[in-house]
Amino acid sequence: MSRALWQDRRGSAITMMVAGLIPGIAALGSAIDAGRVYVVKSQLQAGVDAAALAGARAYELDNDTPAGRNAQALAYFSGNFPNGYMGTSNLDVRPAFATIDGRNNTTVRATAVVPMSFMRAFGIQQQNVAAVARAEIQPHPLEVMMVLDNTGSLKADLPRDQFGVKKTRITALKDAAKSFLDVLYQGGNSRADLAMGFIMYDITVNVGKLLPNWQSPTVVRQQFAFNDAYVASMNLSWPSSHLAWKGCVFGDDTVKDLNSTLTYREPGAWDLDRTLPGEGAHPPVSPYFIPPMYVPNLALDQATAAEKAKDNGQYYKVSNVEPGNNLYRLDPNYANYMLNPAQYGVPAGYNPYRRWFYTMYIGLNDGAASAGNDVVTTPNGDYYDPANGFNFTTNQGPAFKINYDRIPRFSSDWKDATEATVNPAGGSVNDGNKNKTDMPSPNWQCPEEAVPVGYGRDRSFYTNIIDTKNAAIYPANGTLHHAGLLWGYRLLVRDDVFKRTNPTRESPKRALVFMTDGETALGASQNGYTDRTWTFYGNYADAPISASAGGLTGQSERRFAKTCAALQAEANPPTVYIVALTTTDANTLKMFEQCAPGHVYRTSDAATLTAAFNDIAAELVDLHLVQ
Repeated sequence: MSRALWQDRRGSAITMMVAGLIPGIAALGSAIDAGRVYVVKSQLQAGVDAAALAGARAYELDNDTPAGRNAQALAYFSGNFPNGYMGTSNLDVRPAFATIDGRNNTTVRATAVVPMSFMRAFGIQQQNVAAVARAEIQPHPLEVMMVLDNTGSLKADLPRDQFGVKKTRITALKDAAKSFLDVLYQGGNSRADLAMGFIMYDITVNVGKLLPNWQSPTVVRQQFAFNDAYVASMNLSWPSSHLAWKGCVFGDDTVKDLNSTLTYREPGAWDLDRTLPGEGAHPPVSPYFIPPMYVPNLALDQATAAEKAKDNGQYYKVSNVEPGNNLYRLDPNYANYMLNPAQYGVPAGYNPYRRWFYTMYIGLNDGAASAGNDVVTTPNGDYYDPANGFNFTTNQGPAFKINYDRIPRFSSDWKDATEATVNPAGGSVNDGNKNKTDMPSPNWQCPEEAVPVGYGRDRSFYTNIIDTKNAAIYPANGTLHHAGLLWGYRLLVRDDVFKRTNPTRESPKRALVFMTDGETALGASQNGYTDRTWTFYGNYADAPISASAGGLTGQSERRFAKTCAALQAEANPPTVYIVALTTTDANTLKMFEQCAPGHVYRTSDAATLTAAFNDIAAELVDLHLVQ
C-alpha cells in the first residue's frame, strides 16, 4: 500500500504549480516594483537636470527672492518632480554652488524613497533612489551687439506682476538687459573674453562720429555751421553749441522701390550691407538734423479756411503756431551765411536749412504790395512770386533770399536750441509730460552715441549705458527698425574698422540681440504735414525710398529684410535674436521670423521679457550639463 501510494501521481500538477507560483509572483512583483523605481529614478534625474541648469542660469543671483538661484533650482526641480510623485516620500533636494577652475558650477543632488507594492510580501518595504546633476557655464570668446528700441512708446505700462508691481516697458527693458549681463558675467565684474556693443535707435541712430575720418566730406557730408570746418574754427562742437551736430545720421544713399528678392542688392542701394560711407564707391552719409519749422503739434484743422484753401493747405501761417513748438533760433552770427550762402561765397547746397525755410515761408508771400515783410524775397529785396518759385528737386529757379529777421513772432515764440541729451528717466513713468527729451533742437530725437564692440570692459560700464544712455525718447515721430539693424550689423561684423582685441586665439561667437516694442511706424499723422515729417530716410514728402509716400513703410521693412539677408550671408554670420515686446502686427512678426528663424521671443510683460534675455544669454555662454 505504501509502495502504491508513493507511485500514485494523480493531483501532483497542482502541487507543483503552487510551489512554482511563489517565485513567479515574486518575479512579477519585483518587475513591477523595479519598473516603478526606474520611472521614479528617471524623473528624479530629469528634475535635477532641470534644477542644475536653472541654478546655473541664475548663478549670480545669490539671494532669497523667487528669482534667486536656489529658488530657481528648486522651482525647476518641482516642476519636473512634484512632491509625492508616484507615492514617493522623504524627498530631499540640495542645490550647491561653487566656482571650479574659474567656471561657475551648480550641482543638484536629490534622494527619495519609493514604497514597494508586491515586494512587501517578501519583506522589502521600500527602495531608496538618488540622482545628481552638475551644470557649468563654459565661457569662450563672445561678441554681442545689443540693438535697443528707444522710441516713445516704451513709456507705456506693462501688466502688473504676481506681486502687484507695475513697470513701464523701458524700465522692464533696463532690468532685463542687466539680467542679461548678470548671466554673461556670471556674478563677476569682469570677463576678458566678452566683447559687447550697444546701439540705440528710434527714427535714426548715432554712429556718425564713430566712422573713420568722419570729418572728411567723403565720409560725412558737410553742412555749413552744423558739422563743417566752420564749426571747428568757431569752437561750435556739440554740446558746447546746441546747434552743432551730435552724430546721428540719415540713411545711406539708396534707390526707390526695391524688389522682393532678399539676396539681390540693387545698384545704388547702399543702405543694405556691410560697406561704410566713404569706402570705394559708397557715397558719404548725410548728418541728421531737424529744421526749425518742424511743428509736431501742428494739424491742418488748426488752420483757417483761407489758409486751408491757399496752396491746397500746404503752408501754414506760422504766426499762429502755439508756443510749445520746435522752432529754435539760429545763431545770428551765422544765420545769414547759412540761409543765403551765395552772398558769402558758400556753395548753395552747403547748408541744412535753406530749403526748409523757403518751403515754410514762401506761403506767406501774398503780393508785391507787402513784399517789405516777406521772409522770402529776391536777393535785392523785391517780391518773390511763389508761382515762379525755386525747384529744389532740380535745383533750378529764380534766386531768392531768406530774410531771417522777418520771421513772424520770432522773438517771442522761438527758443534757444537745447543740447538734445536723452533724458535717462524718459519712460520711467507713463506720462508724456514728464521726463521728456528736451526740444527744440536740430538734433531732436537723436539717441545717445552707439558703443562699438570692445573686450575687457567691466560689467559696470555696460550697466551705466543701460541706465543712463538708453531711454524712451519723446515727443516721438516713429520707429525705424532698419536703422538699428543696419548699423548694429556694421558695428558688429566690421572688426577691420571698428577694431577690438580678442585675448584668445579662438574665433569668437557672435550674436546680434535686437529688442523692440512695436512695428515699423512712419506715418505722417504725427503733425498732419508730410513735408514736416522726418525719418531716417529724410523728409517724408520727398518719398525718399518709394515712388509713393504711402509705400514708405513697406519699403522700410523690405530694407530690413534685405539687410538681414546680407548679415546671414556673412562668412561667420552672427546669430540674430529678436525680442518683441507686446508686438502683435502680423507683418512685423513675419519679418522678424524671417530674419531670426527660431530665435524670435514674443514677450508680453516684465517676467517674459527678462526670461527671454536670460534664455539668450544662457545659450550664448554655452550652458551645459557636465554630470
